[in-house]
Amino acid sequence: MTKNSPSTAPKNTIRGNTKTTRENWLKEAQKVLIEEGVEHVKVGRLAKNLAVTRGGFYWFFKTRQDILDTILTNWMDSKNDPLTRIINDKNDTPLDPLIRFFSIVVHEQSYSPALDSAIRDWARTSSATRDAVDLVDDRRIKALTEVFLSLAYEQKEAFIRARILYYHQIGYYAMDVHETKKQRLNYLPVYFKQLTGFELPNEALQKFKR
Repeated sequence: MTKNSPSTAPKNTIRGNTKTTRENWLKEAQKVLIEEGVEHVKVGRLAKNLAVTRGGFYWFFKTRQDILDTILTNWMDSKNDPLTRIINDKNDTPLDPLIRFFSIVVHEQSYSPALDSAIRDWARTSSATRDAVDLVDDRRIKALTEVFLSLAYEQKEAFIRARILYYHQIGYYAMDVHETKKQRLNYLPVYFKQLTGFELPNEALQKFKR
């Protein structure tokens, strides 16, 4: 064998560009998905954005579809779903899950509405993605239904309230509503009362404002 044959070449030569990681590719693919849509998530485009060659991509992923499947699988995973986690966290009062839910969507901490919206757009052209969106939506609504049941609503009303609250928030993102943080906080007590049937405790409102 020659000195430069594949079997004797250093591993970093076989691998291609070693400056990127699997997470680099995933992060860039997700960024393009959010900003431009799934049709623009292409290997050449990602490589150009990362200023590397295409070869490094194939060290981590077999195909373009492979990286798309990984993004979707990660998004579907309940461990990666901040809305489900925040609802199911430990509580001191029955209202705590709803207060946390409002907090995470108002402040957009650990939750990316932009990613949710991008995946919903993707679902218009992919049945597998549509199934994933349905699964996640059902899981979130089920978790919210349990919260309303704990607040003594009967089953049907708990389910409908869960839907109204969840669809309201998804609608905000779908309509691309633009509000300042000050406006959000000003509307918050009214939204909370109308969507849950309960007053937002003053101590919770003060925490929102910090």
